Amino acid sequence: MYTSTSGRSLAALCAIARFHQVAADPASLAHQLGLSPSVRPTTDDVLRAAGLLGLRAKTVRTSVDRLALTPLPALALMRPDTSDAGGPPWLAVLAQCDGKRVLLSEPGVAANDGDMHAAAARTVGPTIEPIEVFAAQWTGELILIASQASLAGQQARFDFSWFVPALVKYRRLLGEVLLISFVLQIFGMVSPLFFQVVMDKVLVHKGMTTLDVLVIGLLAVVIFESVLTTLRAYVFSHTTSRIDVELGARLFRHLVQLPLAYFQARRVGDSVARVRELENIRSFLTGNALTVVLDVLFSAVFIALMLFYSVPLTLIVLVSLPLYFGLSLAVVPILRQRLDIKFARGAENQAMLVETVTGIQTVKATALEPAFGKRWDNQLAAYVSASFKTQNLASVAHEGVHLIGKLVNAATLWYGAHLV
Repeated sequence: MYTSTSGRSLAALCAIARFHQVAADPASLAHQLGLSPSVRPTTDDVLRAAGLLGLRAKTVRTSVDRLALTPLPALALMRPDTSDAGGPPWLAVLAQCDGKRVLLSEPGVAANDGDMHAAAARTVGPTIEPIEVFAAQWTGELILIASQASLAGQQARFDFSWFVPALVKYRRLLGEVLLISFVLQIFGMVSPLFFQVVMDKVLVHKGMTTLDVLVIGLLAVVIFESVLTTLRAYVFSHTTSRIDVELGARLFRHLVQLPLAYFQARRVGDSVARVRELENIRSFLTGNALTVVLDVLFSAVFIALMLFYSVPLTLIVLVSLPLYFGLSLAVVPILRQRLDIKFARGAENQAMLVETVTGIQTVKATALEPAFGKRWDNQLAAYVSASFKTQNLASVAHEGVHLIGKLVNAATLWYGAHLV
């Protein structure tokens, strides 16, 4: 007969195994390991049990500061009770850590062998604890577990790297979009050069024939640029639509395969709000990220062209770059914090809306409409306040960039006039 203490380790391992789509039963594992009902499995026993299930497991020592970077879920080795100080540590499922809190799930084990088959399916929790409380009970060791198909525990992490395979799959099409954008940037330099030639050559020498040739060439460039822009828009829209379909399907499969503890620890609206952010993340990766790459590449072309015209004037522009970097370093951390607050407020509103509509019969039956209305007003006011602060800071940063640009223009005109 297993006690609740002796069965914790194998039940916790079975919970991790189900996360990796591996069926496991703690009583069966104990029988295969030759463990008597009164003996608590050691860490080596758990590693052997993981091998029997076809999982790869290893013990690592880490600190609470690095838990947020550790592939989770994992098994955390917790200090034994005071009544069993000399025994091996017991295990808990460490499901998630955000740097300040941890999501723990302790297996609930029955008092007889018949109920032991259902032990892995029941948990005491899940519970969310401050990381300080967890650190006081934790030995500092984790058992990292990965399936054979995911040697590094890729199923456990869900971050920007999760989107990379879909982008790599369509890298050729995205590369074509980037190349067309680069060519369009070069064509964008034709108009300023055209007006320079008209001012310096045509008007001074009254060469109307030269003007006709230049206009014909400019028209050809404009038409070609319009065709390229249309083709780029079509290819980009088609590619991003295919990426959206693939990411949406993968996200849904990932969501439904998450352990039950994930949904027990979160409101429905929180999960819905995060799913709705998928398109924004994809838009950033295929929009802003590509724009940054293009700007970096083309900035070299612009700097070379400016150096060809005037080295002193180019130095004025280059001197302004540290100002842009300084403004970014000062604003981005605060803006990121306010955006996190805004998203959290929006997720709370989404969660309340979904849960209220889902349980509207209960709300009406208990006459809680005024209370829910007041709560909604408070949450909505908090969201609007967070959005207002975020927009104000973004406006200040935007105007700061414009101010630096205008000062650079003024300095360039002033110094350029003196050079003439």
